[in-house]
Amino acid sequence: GFSAKGLVGEYHGKVCIIATGAARNKHPVAGMTELEGHGVSYCAVCDAFFYRQKKVAVLGTGEYALHEVQELAQVVASITLLTNGAPLTASFPPNVRSESRHLQSLVGEGQFKGVRYENGIEEEFDGLFVALGSANATDLAKKAGAGFDGPTLVLDKDFQTTLPGLFAAGDCTGGTLQVAVAVGEGAKAGLAAIKYLREHRA
Repeated sequence: GFSAKGLVGEYHGKVCIIATGAARNKHPVAGMTELEGHGVSYCAVCDAFFYRQKKVAVLGTGEYALHEVQELAQVVASITLLTNGAPLTASFPPNVRSESRHLQSLVGEGQFKGVRYENGIEEEFDGLFVALGSANATDLAKKAGAGFDGPTLVLDKDFQTTLPGLFAAGDCTGGTLQVAVAVGEGAKAGLAAIKYLREHRA
């Protein structure tokens, strides 16, 4: 079965359908797109190991950022929380330094080296974990253990991932980002999930 921990409780089920949509937030800092996968990550569970005993930064202010901080704290040497001028909406551990200065850009040619604040001052980091807003479908699926083909979530004809009982539908699966397509995929995934439940009664 599956369990999902939210802000107000924990939910359990024999199947799970990920239908979180697709994030459309533009990257807030210059240079972020170019350095994705080159020191800039969106998943602490996936990439924390590469930063063992290193100095990293987390960009974010809320529960999602807190989750990433908690994952990284077990591995890295130090964590700096970059708020980019936004107020904190979660309570972070006292050993995590919070930096509220606005960011001008990321620093690095082909490899992330640090950040440049709006006053021109630069600070070096070995890695940056972006945790703005809430976790997206890719984060959730990776943490659950589903298979990927590069950045794409692997699905069968019934919209089931490589993890039995875990389905995905809608914009989070990529493809044509249209309401009609998402609704159709949701219906198919829902029917497939019901069939799965009937076949795996315990």
